Amino acid sequence: MRGFNLMNIVGIRVVIDPSWLFIFFLVVWSLATGYFPEAHPPIQGGAAWILGVVAALLLFGSVLVHELSHALLAQRAGIPVPRIRLFLFGGVSEMASEPQNPGTEVRIAAAGPLTSFALAILFYLLSVTGLPSLINGGRQVVDYVAALNLALGLFNLLPGFPLDGGRILRAWLWARSGNLLSATRTAGRAGSVVGFGLMGLGFLQLVKNHNLGGLWLMVIGIFLNQAASASYEFLLLRDTLSGYRVRHIMTQPVITVPEHASLEELANEYFFRHPRGSFPVTSGDRFAGMVSLDQLKGVPREEWNRTPVRQIMTPAASLRPLDPDDDCATALEGMVRGVVGRLPVVVGGRIAGILSRRDVMQLFKIRSDLGS
Repeated sequence: MRGFNLMNIVGIRVVIDPSWLFIFFLVVWSLATGYFPEAHPPIQGGAAWILGVVAALLLFGSVLVHELSHALLAQRAGIPVPRIRLFLFGGVSEMASEPQNPGTEVRIAAAGPLTSFALAILFYLLSVTGLPSLINGGRQVVDYVAALNLALGLFNLLPGFPLDGGRILRAWLWARSGNLLSATRTAGRAGSVVGFGLMGLGFLQLVKNHNLGGLWLMVIGIFLNQAASASYEFLLLRDTLSGYRVRHIMTQPVITVPEHASLEELANEYFFRHPRGSFPVTSGDRFAGMVSLDQLKGVPREEWNRTPVRQIMTPAASLRPLDPDDDCATALEGMVRGVVGRLPVVVGGRIAGILSRRDVMQLFKIRSDLGS
């Protein structure tokens, strides 16, 4: 998976996507060159940049707390949350499954905006005490974070899936119809409407007011529109593949590469003869790791003869192999998130099969075509 681990909180891994670095710098830059120099009294130079960093950290800390509120409520409801990902558009709690009922959905969704409103009130009360004013620029920082938390809470209440307001809308529709898939489709359409609305508003700001903030609104609108469609499509895929386990469609027997084989052998005997993007690697009869074409390409050709596969492979300890009884849709989601095309199926430390994205999507296509 792209990104790097920031920390672990109550068993939830917090991951920072590379795109987060871009938005973090953009926020710091806008504060240091716009917000603080225009404040009363104005703050410029190095002090403005330092305060920009502090304010940006508090803002993204608030986003993390917002997502943690979702994650903790989900865990309490028995839904595993392996990751919280901070990225270009804020953050997302990656829940392993959908809520079991509309009531659980509402509680999990509402936790985020309520947390943001609570943080806005907390920072506002702190500003009212006058304590932040003891530090030059302190009040401006606190006021900024209070205002952004209020905006974050209000924005997330927009009734468009997958925003929190859209999830609350989906829960209401789900409670009325009893059909999660139908509710997700309708809430997703509402998400697309909200997305197009944001794009239109951004375009007007850009054209009429020459406000570059309009461009940002357009980007958010595009993202929301795509996320709404993707959320429904994944739920449709999960519904279509319901009851299918990895063991039903995994490939057997598996072509494996011994860890002591040279990269020359890997190229000639495996990649050329059996065109695949990756192969499982074994040590004796035990699963040792995976080796990909990209890893092979990263080694100079003149070193292939003297370099063993084990030197470039991704070791088993760094992978999350599948179990034969894993759900096919969940396995596909893991491959998409991990940006891998194939995952080994391992039982007792030995290779039992291998599953590819193509295998899962082919099953989905067949079941969809047959109307199952």
